[in-house]
Amino acid sequence: MSNIIPYNFDYLREKLLPWQLLAIFDDIPSTNSYLKEHASSLQNKTLVLANQQSSGRGRFQRQFKSDRDKGIYCSFLLKNYDAKLLTQLSFACALALAISMHDLYSLKTQIKWPNDLLIKDKKLAGILIESLHTGEHMDVVVGFGLNVYHQNFDTLNALSLEDVYPQAIDRNTLLMHFFKTLDQLMVSTDITVLYRTWMVPSGESLYTSIEGIKTMVKVIDIQENGTLLVRMQDGTERSLFNEEIQIQSNL
Repeated sequence: MSNIIPYNFDYLREKLLPWQLLAIFDDIPSTNSYLKEHASSLQNKTLVLANQQSSGRGRFQRQFKSDRDKGIYCSFLLKNYDAKLLTQLSFACALALAISMHDLYSLKTQIKWPNDLLIKDKKLAGILIESLHTGEHMDVVVGFGLNVYHQNFDTLNALSLEDVYPQAIDRNTLLMHFFKTLDQLMVSTDITVLYRTWMVPSGESLYTSIEGIKTMVKVIDIQENGTLLVRMQDGTERSLFNEEIQIQSNL
């Protein structure tokens, strides 16, 4: 049985500054939805945590499982954010998770474009970024779910941190390291270069849907605008912007 270390609200509230920990909800439909609904009255860098979510969301409006106390379910708010920096933010969040796994647990992860975190081709964490209005500046809510303690994923191709690191895992320490790393990455000028070292490598075969047709492609590179450059089966190159991808070995 997992040795679950609970959140320490007072400790996190102090140590996470300048991030503002607002609440740790015992059960909430969605931490992202909460921040979106209350964004107008909240400060920049407000964050919330939950022990459990009943309606957690991922990309493409997928619902995801969030067993009580088995993961980190976290969302944070960035006010008046520059829309031109959304790609950097997406990459920075994924990298902050990957670097935290390496620094704290000596684990080598891979980022599946744009920002899923994988170990052994299985999903460890996912990130959802939602903007509240369009324009040159916008409010942005970022949510991430990280599988920490052992749980039954049924048919999902996923695993928990505890499955590959069977020692005591303190979510408080992990959160502190993540946000400290994120602060550094959000002002980095080399984010795309760093992202390349962690992403699913060039030459990897992937499946994606293009114009409704399932197609196998090969990764070439990530581009400065955040799109994924791939080679089609006929040898032509194409940029993926918001398509879903699947690693061939997962199928």
